[in-house]
Amino acid sequence: MTRPTVGDIYRWLDSIAPFETQEGFDNAGLLIGDREAAVSRIILTLDLSESVVQQAVTEGAELIITHHPIIFTPLRRIDYRSPFGRMLLGLTGAGISVIAAHTNWDKAPGGVGDTLATVLGLTQLEPLDEYVRLGVPDAPLTAAAFARRMTDALGTAPRLYGDADRLLGKIAVAGGSYGEGYAAALAAGADAFVTGEVKHHEILDAVAQGLVVFDGGHHATEQPAMPQLEKLLQAACRQYGWPIETRLSMAPPFAGATHM
Repeated sequence: MTRPTVGDIYRWLDSIAPFETQEGFDNAGLLIGDREAAVSRIILTLDLSESVVQQAVTEGAELIITHHPIIFTPLRRIDYRSPFGRMLLGLTGAGISVIAAHTNWDKAPGGVGDTLATVLGLTQLEPLDEYVRLGVPDAPLTAAAFARRMTDALGTAPRLYGDADRLLGKIAVAGGSYGEGYAAALAAGADAFVTGEVKHHEILDAVAQGLVVFDGGHHATEQPAMPQLEKLLQAACRQYGWPIETRLSMAPPFAGATHM
């Protein structure tokens, strides 16, 4: 059996979340490594950290798939004493490749937006734009009750802006930083809008127009999409006969982070 390569995994990712759909500011794709390198173990993670790099080295992974690109802006220098420099040194020293699936995975069918809506119990999903998905709960519930549902599903309590007693029948969601999506939610007649980061003036405008806004946190609203990506990758491995082991790193990137 021929071992798959980094290039094979890249092409598979491109088939489900085309890299050409990423935003112009983005830097998704193969960021570090060798397309021809063979792959037998892959780690998937939302954010690349020193602990994830160490995990990859220890477990013998040849490839890491991240959501957020480790290289986002042009590099001017690399200091091996800095966290980024240590990560880069560890990756290149061990021959580990890194592929980022960022805004292309945000937009993809079954990607970040769809997964967030699903884990929050919404059905009858429809896209409002590239990032926002509109859905309905199994039964209308108050904003306060939906906040509790978010806490249970995402592992952290959201910030709720607006009327906590409002009954929600249609809810729009967008993972990560997409506060501007509230406009699409309002236009579609949604009762509430869920995202991972929203600006102060976006909240003011949305609430003034009767929309309930939930700020669920950037990490929390995108994290569910990584287990989903792993499931799709495992299915592809079975389909193509790729002898690959996958690991999912769910550790938050913020050491010592505490949710009160």
